[in-house]
Amino acid sequence: MPFPLSMARPSTSLLACCLLLAAVPSTSRGEFVYATSFSTGELIRFHSSDPVNTRTEILAPGTLDSPTGLAFGADGHLYVGVNGLLASDAPSIVRVNLSDNSFTTAYTFATFDVFPAAVVFRGDDLLVGRNPFVGNAGPIVALANIINGPVSQNDYTSGGGLASSPGLALAADGTLYVSDQTYDFITFVASGPVKRFDPTGAYVEDVIADGGSGLAGPTGLAILGDTLFTASIMNGQILATDLTTDSTMLFADTTFSFAVGPLALLGNGQLLSGDPSGFYSSIFHFDTDGSIIGTYALGLGQVGGITVAPVPEPSTLALVGMGVVGGAALLRRRHRRMIQR
Repeated sequence: MPFPLSMARPSTSLLACCLLLAAVPSTSRGEFVYATSFSTGELIRFHSSDPVNTRTEILAPGTLDSPTGLAFGADGHLYVGVNGLLASDAPSIVRVNLSDNSFTTAYTFATFDVFPAAVVFRGDDLLVGRNPFVGNAGPIVALANIINGPVSQNDYTSGGGLASSPGLALAADGTLYVSDQTYDFITFVASGPVKRFDPTGAYVEDVIADGGSGLAGPTGLAILGDTLFTASIMNGQILATDLTTDSTMLFADTTFSFAVGPLALLGNGQLLSGDPSGFYSSIFHFDTDGSIIGTYALGLGQVGGITVAPVPEPSTLALVGMGVVGGAALLRRRHRRMIQR
């Protein structure tokens, strides 16, 4: 999903942002974010209220070979697409256990025909988009039962003639939105539309035409209610589409080409986007009106993907906030009150 450094041509100054978020107790206090580095092969976590000072290494540089998109499964583990480009490893999906920061291979693509970019869960099945920056074209792939196994690989989408798919967004009704990006390795230009597929995976229509509403190379996607956000990589803009009318307008503008790639939404509706080119190794933080709240340099180089973790149950959060000792004391007091009654 990241933009190849050898082919990148930034405009004046490209401060891009791409990261992975993980939700935490309350959005007023910020949320935890998880992000992969395509350049260094690391996975990090940070808190949205203070990204630089809370940056934590989950998997060290060099652990993963060209990682991209990531998503949380119903089992609470983090699933990450790995391209395997540097060591000629087969592309795969790895499962990260955040309780001890260990990982295992959940699935290996046997024929090198799928280089994962964006990933999104549909129940226990993982939908996998393809990386345009290695020329990987074809339908969206479904890895059925990847959480519990046995895993089977199938083409999920039909029709629509997808080139590649660095952005996936699944609506509540099962509709799938796909960034259908074509990357030209001679001109270094990304282009293409955003497409809609019904809950069976069948192509329905183009939501944003190639070049429509200022779209220039659809990349990351994120969905909030009836609003679809699309990263437009060539002009550094983010578009917002009202899915009730398919009307699209400009949401945010970094003014820097190649600045926006993967997208992730915080629980309060604010948006994060990252730099797929690696020029500035930054993450943009946008407010709900599209204004830039902050830009964070986290040393990730090319950002591969970002996601937000599920919000824990309120009772769990209370215990986590108090720590082990405080939580245990609270439970003892409650137990004593129950006995007295």
